[in-house]
Amino acid sequence: MKTYDIYFSDGKMSDNKGFALKTLEKAIHMAEDMLLKGNSYIDDYAGGIISVVDSEGETVWSSPIPKKN
Repeated sequence: MKTYDIYFSDGKMSDNKGFALKTLEKAIHMAEDMLLKGNSYIDDYAGGIISVVDSEGETVWSSPIPKKN
């Protein structure tokens, strides 16, 4: 069974949350929620990309992280 994690990247560095979420829908919902509400990763990776990656290493969803004003 696949699991899903949330990754952050800005072309220079990357991090992931370490989640093993069981559904793609939940992972995407969490990532979109992080974009709306912000968190330290969103701040650190402003101008980069937030992605949902499955346990096989495939990126299944991504969105740009807006730059800070």
